[in-house]
Amino acid sequence: MALHYLERYSEAITSFDKAIEIKPDKHEAWNSRGVALEALQRYEEAIASFDKAIEIKQNDHQSWYLRGLALCYLERYSEAIASYDKAIEIKPDMHEAWTGRGVALEKLQRYDEALDSYEKALEFDPNFQDAINNRKRLLLKLGRPTE
Repeated sequence: MALHYLERYSEAITSFDKAIEIKPDKHEAWNSRGVALEALQRYEEAIASFDKAIEIKQNDHQSWYLRGLALCYLERYSEAIASYDKAIEIKPDMHEAWTGRGVALEKLQRYDEALDSYEKALEFDPNFQDAINNRKRLLLKLGRPTE
């Protein structure tokens, strides 16, 4: 993981590949590999890594959330929403997944649903700045009061 934090993503992927070779059923290694691939904008490969993590541990909310992020980068918003929904089904208070869901819904111009998602994120973490900013920006866009 240290290589990942140093932003040496290619080296990190090599390390994760070695870890996976030793223990192929370690879902955390697949997730970390996906995060590093995502940082390199190799989104399809990242999704494949998240899918492998999910195959190993179907109820890992983090894998579903990370998969949603990668799908959003590819502008596959409906699929991203489905991944966020699965993360939320597993961990209903995951404010990051609610926020990601809001972003994807907003991109599909489903504004009321997006606002609902941002507000749900803020129920679980009233100080989550991404949800605060996204909600406020969308309300301004829609000409609605921000308070």
